Amino acid sequence: MLGRCFRCNPQWRRSKYKNDKAQVRIGRRAITALFTIVLSVLCAVSGCSTSPPTHTISSSSTSLAQTKAYISISGQNFVSHNKPFHPYGSTMYPHWNSNGVLHRGGGWTYTAFKSYIDQIISMAQQAHLNTIRPTNFFDGTTYGDWYNATVWSNMDYLLQTAARHGMYVVLDLSFFRDKTLKLGVYPYDPNRYTAAFSWVASRYAKDSALLNYAIAGEVACPTSGDPLRPTSAQALTNYYRVLSDTLHAADPNHLISSGGLSHLNQANCGIDWKSIFSLPHINLAAIHVYSDNDRNITMPMVTGWAASHGKPFTVEEFGFQQGDGDAKRSAEFQNMYDLGRQYSVKAMIFWNLGPEIGSSSYEVNPNTPLTWNTVIQNAPQ
Repeated sequence: MLGRCFRCNPQWRRSKYKNDKAQVRIGRRAITALFTIVLSVLCAVSGCSTSPPTHTISSSSTSLAQTKAYISISGQNFVSHNKPFHPYGSTMYPHWNSNGVLHRGGGWTYTAFKSYIDQIISMAQQAHLNTIRPTNFFDGTTYGDWYNATVWSNMDYLLQTAARHGMYVVLDLSFFRDKTLKLGVYPYDPNRYTAAFSWVASRYAKDSALLNYAIAGEVACPTSGDPLRPTSAQALTNYYRVLSDTLHAADPNHLISSGGLSHLNQANCGIDWKSIFSLPHINLAAIHVYSDNDRNITMPMVTGWAASHGKPFTVEEFGFQQGDGDAKRSAEFQNMYDLGRQYSVKAMIFWNLGPEIGSSSYEVNPNTPLTWNTVIQNAPQ
């Protein structure tokens, strides 16, 4: 959401199925050369590193129930400690006021950000959530600073704190793609990210509070006019193949998602979602839901496919603005939870848990009491 992230702006969300940029054809060799030059200049100025640090940053805690009991899948169901588990949660896109300054995703680059993590985990406990999906946590870094010590220390703290409260974390890695997009560079060459993906997966391979990795959702249609769209359906599938293979090689303990896909109700979009969800190391069929077509076409379509292929169907993100009014918004949330049950959705995550109040805000908190109570009432028993 812009301010949140360029792709997260509420107005962008509402129109993302309609807006296409004018098509621009750029040679891949030229774009790669430009990318290399830009990255070199940025790193020379900022001192960022595109190589893993030679020193070891301490790994996060693996204290969840004091065991190495990783989330697994049995049939279409998630399993935790040999019992069925239903991930039920929210995203965590910051609205953190510190010393009179409002911080969004850039807050992750401050050591004091741990206080906001505590605030969100406390709110999640009050709302009976069991899952948190942090997003935009690299907004405050420069491109290529994949190993930023403060960001990863804060992520360690989130996982440790979640573990102490019996909660799980979805580690969304879309920032790799998003930071590349912001440079105006083709972002779906998986080889740009394999070293960093391997480093992240090695870091959290033994962390039992990790639910799954999500590679990158909300991909532009390969057939769209977006100049930085995937060049073809096959190129996009290969992007997910290489990166899911990379994650699995470094961390065979945890589940992997493509990230929530959109546009699946558009037959001419060019996203071969069935092939992507069928990849050997993509464990979930994940979507984002923001439109009636998502609810009426995509959800029943994907649940049928997931049932026949034995993979959990997950709604990685849905949401409604506070400007809808609390009563209407509460009913919209209830409808989504009802659809989740109707279509055998195994994980439901809304955008966004946080303290913000404003008509364009998607945040849920006790000051949106009807929606807040709907979230509590639909929590797994």
